[in-house]
Amino acid sequence: MNKSHIELVLHAIPLWHAQMAWAKELLVRTFNLERAEDILNKENRGIRQVPNTSWFIRTHGIGVDIFKTPKVGGIDFDFDKPHPDAWRLAIFIERQVNDGQLKYELYRELIDDEELMKKVVSEALNAS
Repeated sequence: MNKSHIELVLHAIPLWHAQMAWAKELLVRTFNLERAEDILNKENRGIRQVPNTSWFIRTHGIGVDIFKTPKVGGIDFDFDKPHPDAWRLAIFIERQVNDGQLKYELYRELIDDEELMKKVVSEALNAS
């Protein structure tokens, strides 16, 4: 682990927040919800495609997962957590790399070493 690894993870955190804001707006507008959290109502639960898009949603517990394919793009978050936890941030970074939003060349060492990713993400979150 080095300082540049931590800087890469810190660079991804604003993208996480932007993706969460985008996801909430997508839910409200697409499904005509009053609040994004309303996607968790019984009648909205499950896995389904977002109409007229290449995106899918999967509700879970107190959150939602929005993705193109299971490991590409989007974001998985809980509505009661405004900031990423280490586990979700690591998954988010991998998905964004797989989607081409973050450069593989820069994140390759983290993507290829799960233990390094865990350590760096925890360290970056502690530093932010």
